[in-house]
Amino acid sequence: MQHFKPWRCGTRGFAVLSYSWAGGQRPEEAQKVCVMMHGILGSKSNWNTPSRHLLKSIGPQGWRILQLDHRAHGRSPAGSPPHNLDACALDVLDTLKEAGVRRDAELIVCGHSFGGKVALAVLEALQAQGTPPRKTWIFDSVPGCPAALPAEEERREQSVGFVFKVVQSTSGQQFAERADLVRHLQSHGLSQPLAEWIAQSVRSTPEGFELSYDIDVVGQLYAAYQGKDMWHLFKGPAVAASAGMPMKTLTPADLAEDVGAESFQVQLRTLES
Repeated sequence: MQHFKPWRCGTRGFAVLSYSWAGGQRPEEAQKVCVMMHGILGSKSNWNTPSRHLLKSIGPQGWRILQLDHRAHGRSPAGSPPHNLDACALDVLDTLKEAGVRRDAELIVCGHSFGGKVALAVLEALQAQGTPPRKTWIFDSVPGCPAALPAEEERREQSVGFVFKVVQSTSGQQFAERADLVRHLQSHGLSQPLAEWIAQSVRSTPEGFELSYDIDVVGQLYAAYQGKDMWHLFKGPAVAASAGMPMKTLTPADLAEDVGAESFQVQLRTLES
């Protein structure tokens, strides 16, 4: 029997992340894998429609798409401290092993917002082993430390920070109906689409429903996202491609200024909504 290198050395007492293969079937052998990771307060189901469309294009070339729930999100366990980006990257590598992805498989890692920084942490971990992913895509994700916004602007922009504060204040409260939760979130400033999206992440209780997040762990993960600068990864040999929605987040000039023209190794793609 041929043996392959493990995704990483050492073990942890952590159950693997909840994951699903786009298309519904676990491949017998995944030689080409695209990993999709959601943002803070999201879940792997956020990628269902994009993954289904993408699979139609890249599936015939042998690619398979793996969607993950981060720790303390969706159906994944919270895990043990520290709750930071490095720990999330190790979660991903452990899950790849559990999912049957071979160590010599061709890998593309994609992440939205918080998931984008986890994707960069995965890049950093594999780069240290000398086997970086073929490409790393970050969607609407700032590699550096996001600038703080005035409270009123956060509310107006429905920023991640504002949404998290509303969710944090709601955590642990019981609601008889999901619609009651949506109305509560709206009364605290969330738009209806955002309130309905957050209200998808609930669990049943004897009194009705409550949000299913482990909010303390999610808070630590969000603080890690805000506090870690990862621009240095754009100067290495592995090219990371950054894709952003047209939200004034990044421009090619911004990237060139932060990374440095002589070591500019990032591509910017603007995705039209």
